[in-house]
Amino acid sequence: MIRKHYNSIAILLAFFTIATFIGCEKDVSELQVGIENVYIPQSFSVTTSDNNYAVPGGVNFGDAKNFRDDEANNKLEIFLGVSKSGKETTAPFTVDVTSRPDTINQLVTNGASFLAVPSATYTLPASVSVDSGQSTAGFSLLVDKNALKNYSGKKVAVCVAISNPTKYSLRLSASQVIVIIDVDALKLK
Repeated sequence: MIRKHYNSIAILLAFFTIATFIGCEKDVSELQVGIENVYIPQSFSVTTSDNNYAVPGGVNFGDAKNFRDDEANNKLEIFLGVSKSGKETTAPFTVDVTSRPDTINQLVTNGASFLAVPSATYTLPASVSVDSGQSTAGFSLLVDKNALKNYSGKKVAVCVAISNPTKYSLRLSASQVIVIIDVDALKLK
């Protein structure tokens, strides 16, 4: 009889212990969720899944554009960026920025409908830093307008990639973007 009461009390005690732990769990809305990855946001597109970024592109709503015609410096400035996913507050980090002409050459060899922009005609920053508390930072691909005008009637491309984040993981599927420039659609001055 005592053993029966002991088992009942043990079960009751276990039940209250479990209920206490369940009651201490955070509400889902209080949890910090998401995978902390670093990526190029322009590598995502509603219309493609191959990291292509058209310039001028479909993001043009009214006066908003994904490029700027810098007449004073005779450059085409293409807006790009680095972002971090996840809900945690961002600690500062830096990524390296490079171009990958070999990627463009491979695509051209495989029948792409664009040509490679010669690397001597464009510049990129060597790195980009995202400040503490921020989830994104912008940078620009600067292309010489005179060089672009030599490709009238054509599309040209540059592959821009990020690597070596000082914090967080790199999202490999979105670590590079193929910037495809439709020279005639730019209506350069």
